Amino acid sequence: MIEWFRTHPKLSIFLGILGGFIILLLIMANKPFSLRQAFTPEPAEKYEEALVRIEAVQAAEAEIPDLSPECGSILMTHEEKVANVIVFLHGFTSCPDQFAALGEEYFNRGYNVFIPRQPRHGLQEFDGSPLKGLNAEELAAFGNQIADISQGLGERVVVVGLSGGGAVTTWLAQERDDIDLAVPIAPFLGIGFIPRPLTRPLTNLILLIPDFHQWWDPVHQLSNPLSASYSYRGYQMHALFENLRLGFVAEEDAKKVKPATGGILVITNANDESVNNEVVAEFEQLWLEHGEQFLQTFQFEKELEIPHDMITVSRPNGRVDIVYPKLLELIQ
Repeated sequence: MIEWFRTHPKLSIFLGILGGFIILLLIMANKPFSLRQAFTPEPAEKYEEALVRIEAVQAAEAEIPDLSPECGSILMTHEEKVANVIVFLHGFTSCPDQFAALGEEYFNRGYNVFIPRQPRHGLQEFDGSPLKGLNAEELAAFGNQIADISQGLGERVVVVGLSGGGAVTTWLAQERDDIDLAVPIAPFLGIGFIPRPLTRPLTNLILLIPDFHQWWDPVHQLSNPLSASYSYRGYQMHALFENLRLGFVAEEDAKKVKPATGGILVITNANDESVNNEVVAEFEQLWLEHGEQFLQTFQFEKELEIPHDMITVSRPNGRVDIVYPKLLELIQ
């Protein structure tokens, strides 16, 4: 073997460099997930304080020249702190209008309802280019801010998140002990067509390479028939995988300590091809190991043919006639 390397010096150098590169990739691919900064809760103590913070958010949004009219943060309030507040976190590339109709259902049941706009979402650059630079730290800071505000809106705090919003909700479930119920819906913790064992290393590897743009529908692009009028039709690849990174930060924490929140309800969809339900099940198992009292689960049956975005009223193949009543039953 040694003699072979001596007689093939150029090939030996190439193989050595290639081997070193592969080892480096394997190390980087399997490095643990963590956030580069810590977040300290600063909960609003009174309704008036929460209202001031929300008004500041809305005032800042009013200064954004290309924000879509439907996409500012939404507050539905009974003008005082009430027994229950529900916070809805919209999906990746969507905006607060996604949850407006469901929010009204809860408002009519006496809840204060807060539907904040996620960072870099809701602008009129519908190719999704505003998402460039979005990272897990920004998503965590957003989640922490929203959890703080919600404390002044209701005695009992419920946080519900769909898809990318579900990843933020998953992280909050681990971090915030002042949330009474966290409800990740079809949480984006893994990609449907990527095998479960490859999800974590691929996330690290994607975030190592240069960022690039992708369309949800490569054929129709900006004319995607399944997109709401306000939604981005495309996204930046790093932004997509930063949502996964935040979920894996929560997983690292869940391996060591029990979730901080009072309870967790995970809602999945057997017909969902966008997220990997096997990865979601891994999170559920970690939470169950800390005690069954922390976790409840529900899955919509595959035969119902419910799409990944089960919330948007205008989605052509949506089934809100089935989904909304069930959510109103489950999330009380």
